Amino acid sequence: MISSNKQGATLTVRRLAQQAGVTVHVVRNCLRRGLLRASARSPSGYQLFSAAELQRLQFIRTAQRLGFTLAEIEEIIRRSRQRKSPCPMVRDLLGQRLEQTRTQLEELLALQRRMTEAIDHWADLPDATPSGNDVCALIESLMPMAPPPASTPGVRPPFWQRPAPGRDP
Repeated sequence: MISSNKQGATLTVRRLAQQAGVTVHVVRNCLRRGLLRASARSPSGYQLFSAAELQRLQFIRTAQRLGFTLAEIEEIIRRSRQRKSPCPMVRDLLGQRLEQTRTQLEELLALQRRMTEAIDHWADLPDATPSGNDVCALIESLMPMAPPPASTPGVRPPFWQRPAPGRDP
């Protein structure tokens, strides 16, 4: 059994990982990146961590769940260690990430609509064996036969002729 020392360091890497609900690999990666620091070593050479490091690891996991990268978390922790407020940076980064996520979500929803429309379109099409230059009759059924005509105001082109959101036509 490992006893507490004057810095209160009683957690081994394994115990720290267990209490934080992560793997030992995650703890070691955080150590390599300087996100965590061992407070002491046991007589047998094991790195020991305090409750503060457990709290730091939980902070790291919470930040990751919010979408922050490890590099961004490193910068947040660096600023904190320098006694500079990381809060303005955190707000800005999360605001940017939120906008990126909204855009990605819109793109995913558009993809979902195209997939649903394709499945509906294919419902009554028979399977076909490729011949000549054919590859897959289902996908080819969505390809335009000729260049699309100039758009007519108020008429929406079929989904397979519409560009994906956020992409050039």
